[in-house]
Amino acid sequence: MYVTYDAGVSDDLTIDELARRAGTRTSTVRLYQTKGLLPPPEIRGRVGYYSHAHLGRLRVIERLQKQGFSLAAIASLLENWSQGASLSAVLDPYQELVRFGEPTMLSQADFAALFPDGQIDQDILRRATKLKLLAIDAKTGMVRVPSRAFVEIGLELAAYRVPPARSITEFEHLTADARRIAKRFVALFNEYVVGDGPHDEATLAAAVLRFRTLATHAVQELVDQALSDLAGEAGESSEGRTAKGPNTMRRAGGAKRR
Repeated sequence: MYVTYDAGVSDDLTIDELARRAGTRTSTVRLYQTKGLLPPPEIRGRVGYYSHAHLGRLRVIERLQKQGFSLAAIASLLENWSQGASLSAVLDPYQELVRFGEPTMLSQADFAALFPDGQIDQDILRRATKLKLLAIDAKTGMVRVPSRAFVEIGLELAAYRVPPARSITEFEHLTADARRIAKRFVALFNEYVVGDGPHDEATLAAAVLRFRTLATHAVQELVDQALSDLAGEAGESSEGRTAKGPNTMRRAGGAKRR
């Protein structure tokens, strides 16, 4: 990916000039260096000089912080990129931060209460663990759910009398579909964003997050649209049967009388 930089930005920025262009303080620049988020400057004599790459990284850090990422998560992301890690490896350290919903811890009793008979179904537990919908802490026995949304969706489906086993089957199908969609977006990212040319790892890191958002929004909109289309088709089909029913009955009655 080829990156364009601000016109007039040279590779000879002092820390004061860098901080001014980035709209931050010199103490912040030093903090980022200490935490490993920003590479050290080039030292010439007794003065350190920064480049447009440093400026670009400062702007990426700012954007990531506005999205709620901690400095530790940002540092891990940037380090993985700089070491040439794969896209999946880059995403792993902060996977939970971008999940829908907040992580939830449940006791064994609370988890069992989610089942109709109050007893944990071991088959469902095994399948849910395989899907990473939950994990059991070996020491405490607590059930960790990466996203509370999983619990809420399961409870609502149960309220509509959908058995837990059927719900977990649907989650399995959805997981497979989601992985196929994710792989296509990763391929799209690698082909058109990463490319074969030189790239700045900080800018790529920001692009990863943006692609995640785009993929999520696209899937949400398309599923919503598909559900609306199917609901409309079902309604039209129902109206057709209602309109057709009496006529059919009348024709059948007339045939009998003959």
